[in-house]
Amino acid sequence: MLESRPLKAFTGLTLILLSYFSLKIGHVEIDFFSAFFDGLSQNKTADTIILWELRLPRTLMCLIVGSGLGLAGAALQGYLRNPLAEPSVVGISSAAALGAVCSIGIGVSAYGIIYTPIFALVFSMAACWTLIHLTQNTDSKHSVILIGVGISALAGSLTTLILSLSDNPFAVNEIVFWMLGSVTDVSYFHVLISGPLVLLGAFFLFKSSSDLNLLSLGQETASSIGVDLKRLRLDILLGTALIVGGITSVTGIVGFVGLITPHMVRPFVNHEPKRTLIWSPAIAAILILISDIAIRIIPTTGEIKLGVLTSLLGTPFFLYLISQKRY
Repeated sequence: MLESRPLKAFTGLTLILLSYFSLKIGHVEIDFFSAFFDGLSQNKTADTIILWELRLPRTLMCLIVGSGLGLAGAALQGYLRNPLAEPSVVGISSAAALGAVCSIGIGVSAYGIIYTPIFALVFSMAACWTLIHLTQNTDSKHSVILIGVGISALAGSLTTLILSLSDNPFAVNEIVFWMLGSVTDVSYFHVLISGPLVLLGAFFLFKSSSDLNLLSLGQETASSIGVDLKRLRLDILLGTALIVGGITSVTGIVGFVGLITPHMVRPFVNHEPKRTLIWSPAIAAILILISDIAIRIIPTTGEIKLGVLTSLLGTPFFLYLISQKRY
């Protein structure tokens, strides 16, 4: 059981160790402890700049991305009662990316970087509402994926249309690389944009955790017990949109993290939605940190994008779930 003290301690220690390695490992070797204490004393050196201004924001963003997407994936799977539900699979991430691309394509982002997450938030909320609205009167788990494929295809085609109509090749190149998903060039400003949105979204999702347990008994049973289904749907809608919009607007699409993590957690929490929701953020953060560290270690001419690596790992897992008919 993940609730046992040794496993809690092990999970926390793993997060601390991986955060340390994320700060220490990179293309440039640094004296970690000297850079750390020099930074505290505001003694500017090359190592302190690398540690405090490049690697620390990147590590913080990895924790935000992992915990946010893991939480959103667990919430969607619990609410939709579909083990294949996940922001990137059901089209929410693609919709958020479309919003961000729209803000860049029409030039709104030039008036302030804050407009990009606003557009991503609005589009991801629209995708969440569409998904939940179209699936609320059906018990078919297949319909969730089919509707998600439709949302993703529409968002992808509109994104391609914006790119094809753009007359700025540099902007197109920047958007394409951004959509691959990366935490490479993030700063504290990006952390301050994404972090509060993810925290606010987490508040709505954790608030609904007890109701998700009751919802696993069925909508009619949950409603008869006293679950407010409209309020629950609104909490899931707002929470998922805030998290996915806040993350995607900064990093681009990082897929399949929210799909894999709940499946790793469930066997240790007796498949209980509430406890799956509680533990998925920590495990997802561990996965993202490992992936980001691996990106820096793998010897390539150019750094592999985080979204590319998570897709390479997540797609076979997605196909495995389908082959095992766990849906």
